Amino acid sequence: MMGFSHVVDCHGIQAALSARLDGEPTGIDDAVIDTHLAHCEACRTFYDRAAALNRTLSLSAVEPRTMVPPDLSEIILAEVEPQWRRRANTRVIANTVLRLVLVVLAVVYTVWAGTMLGDTASISIQDDPLTARLAAEAATFRLGLAVGLFFAAWKPSIITGMLPIFGALWTFSLGFAARDLLVDTADSTTATTIVLLLVSAVVLGLTWLNHLGAGVLRRTWSSISATPS
Repeated sequence: MMGFSHVVDCHGIQAALSARLDGEPTGIDDAVIDTHLAHCEACRTFYDRAAALNRTLSLSAVEPRTMVPPDLSEIILAEVEPQWRRRANTRVIANTVLRLVLVVLAVVYTVWAGTMLGDTASISIQDDPLTARLAAEAATFRLGLAVGLFFAAWKPSIITGMLPIFGALWTFSLGFAARDLLVDTADSTTATTIVLLLVSAVVLGLTWLNHLGAGVLRRTWSSISATPS
């Protein structure tokens, strides 16, 4: 009977200890619980294990909400910033070079137009009005291209509207050049026109891409291929 009473007492004390750890009423006087713990090794072991488990559960429940993640911004910036600076510097250098090339092309067209206008002065309008008019129109055409290239070098944002023009001019000029080759009437002026138009279109395209960034092609394609809602 004494052993059974001892077991029952231990169960009651351990239940009270669990309630104490949970912050609930124990139903037993604290002095009785403490006195029992002082003389019962089994209950002390139970209490120590229960207290340790309670602390572990409390930490696991609190830590995810209170733990502050480490600040990795400086590490990320230290890795990304040098690459970004290199790309930015490369883009600035490329933009400067391409715009200078546009200026050079504009100067070439201007000189060419001036030369053609000078040649028209030797053509008599009365004797050969058609040739004089065609020469003047050709010079005006090249002068217009020169002005467009000057503006493109100054404001690369306008290149979007110029690319189709130069592309179409080169395409039609190439077609007419092929015809001239077939009829054996092609000359150096035709070849020069085709080469300059091609170079101008390529440089304009590169300047446009460099100005807007390479991602513009991806964004443009995504916009074109998007399914309308």
